[in-house]
Amino acid sequence: MEPATLPFDPALDAALRRWEHYGRPGLPDRGFSLGRPRGRQHRGIYRADTGEAVLEPDGHILRMAPSPDGSHIALQLADRADENAELAILDVASGGLRRHPDIPCRYDPMVWDTGSRTVELVTGVPGRLHSLHRLHSLDVTTGRLATTAVAADARVRIFPGGRDRTLLAESRPGRPTRLRDRATGTDLATFPAIVRVLPLGDDVLVDDGTRLHLLDPGSGTERWSWHDPTVRVTALAANGAEVLIAGVRAGRSVLIRLADGRPAVDRPVTHRSNPAVASDVSADAGRFHVLVEGPALPPRVVLAENLLTSADSAGPTPETVARTRRHNVLADDGTPVPVTITSPARLDGPAPLILTCYGGFGVPSLPVFEPTVPAWIEHGGRYAIAQVRGGGEHGSAWRDAGRGPRKARGVDDLVCVARGLVDAGYTRPEQLVIVGASHGGVLAVSCALAAPGLCAGVVSTAAPLDLLNLRAHPLGHHWISEFGDPDVPDDRDRLRRISPLHRARTFPPGARLPRFLGIVLEADSRVASDDTHAVADALRRAGGDAALWCAEDTGHGSNRLDSLHRLGATVLAFAATTTSTEHADPTTTWESIRHP
Repeated sequence: MEPATLPFDPALDAALRRWEHYGRPGLPDRGFSLGRPRGRQHRGIYRADTGEAVLEPDGHILRMAPSPDGSHIALQLADRADENAELAILDVASGGLRRHPDIPCRYDPMVWDTGSRTVELVTGVPGRLHSLHRLHSLDVTTGRLATTAVAADARVRIFPGGRDRTLLAESRPGRPTRLRDRATGTDLATFPAIVRVLPLGDDVLVDDGTRLHLLDPGSGTERWSWHDPTVRVTALAANGAEVLIAGVRAGRSVLIRLADGRPAVDRPVTHRSNPAVASDVSADAGRFHVLVEGPALPPRVVLAENLLTSADSAGPTPETVARTRRHNVLADDGTPVPVTITSPARLDGPAPLILTCYGGFGVPSLPVFEPTVPAWIEHGGRYAIAQVRGGGEHGSAWRDAGRGPRKARGVDDLVCVARGLVDAGYTRPEQLVIVGASHGGVLAVSCALAAPGLCAGVVSTAAPLDLLNLRAHPLGHHWISEFGDPDVPDDRDRLRRISPLHRARTFPPGARLPRFLGIVLEADSRVASDDTHAVADALRRAGGDAALWCAEDTGHGSNRLDSLHRLGATVLAFAATTTSTEHADPTTTWESIRHP
């Protein structure tokens, strides 16, 4: 059968390109920034003060770490979008780049010595739960590399320890995480987990996921700790005796400045009275910096003092095309589930609506900038983000209410949100498309198939849609604690009830089904594509309209702008076609989708 072509809307595509033009700047770090300026396909490294290009490679930079004196930059460089990188060292003065294919890495922390001569990192085998971890010490002046084994039964990371020390964090399943001095092997402290470690003067700041601890790295003595049960910390920066926290409280982005462990300023992040998000923070040259963004607010770097003294000072923006508001929907157990809804500035009444969520691993779903959102708004549609249980927007109890044996709660919440948006007049079932990526794709498809008359269509991107076969995915073993173990009978029964593939296979021929678009990423090193193909096949056997599309040279992490454009344009074209009163014959099967 000749593949059909999804109708192409030049105006929608042009709007997407306009909003993509803004780029994504990086925060300053020792005088450099890692970001993607306007018109650039990849992220590059730039001087933070002038914007001058330092390195613009064809590959994907996962992470960078400038040396203290700024003479070299350690970076993790991947040739493809599969997130499998190798260490590279950039000589800033000469522009020479030396790659080390014998040091594979994947977002691993990198630590320089104070003399800017040696960089160290610990690596394991990507995707392997139990693999031998190795500590690499590279002298960038001589090229000498020393590699030693550090652990075979633990995840090991290296962090700066203050006073020219380095620390190792060792995490083993079911045990507290140990923080120890790398040179002496002395245990300094144990924590439920270690998310990040930062130097703060001569001391170190440890984030254990729920509390911040300031430690003397020599003795392990705790100088102070800070805990706010209402805040989920998403980013940290340290400067002198002060700490800047970007976090989430009650589903909203907040900035908190600590002085000697005590809150000095605590403010929500907004822009022009609309919710905005502090998506990252840094400290450089004695000042705090914040990356601020919103649904129609392209990301920009702002001095933290401007945001902490005025809650609405993120700088100039394009003409306002949208308004963003919060709306609560009651779940079937009576719990309010918050939804962030972005609409055209002057729109009233029902409109085509894209509803999305994430709802897992304690990750907050916030109204950040994504070019497809303002493009869809300009097209006359609405965009909604549901903060269902399982996410990290409303504290640990909210997160725990949608994980493991309670994973179905997130699906049920999303069903209630979809119905609530219709009841509130934001949209109609024939105008509603539910969209999810990765974990969010599981919830989106499970929701759409739980109540097929609920929406017109559903899109899944890079999602493990067969919950009974999680270990078939490259990183599937990491998801057992989140979903449950399909090899355990009780867990398997629970997973079967919400597994999108199981639900797809239960429909008889002729059942009323939403349109389905399954997107797989050609360079995805986390999620295999088999589940998505199986769901599409099952829906087709039931007479449904199920399309598959493979995003070439696209992975689960950093991607080229043209790859992101094709991906975003595909989702928007599907949503526009599905919600149009003049959409194609619903019996049409799209084997692939082409763009001009």
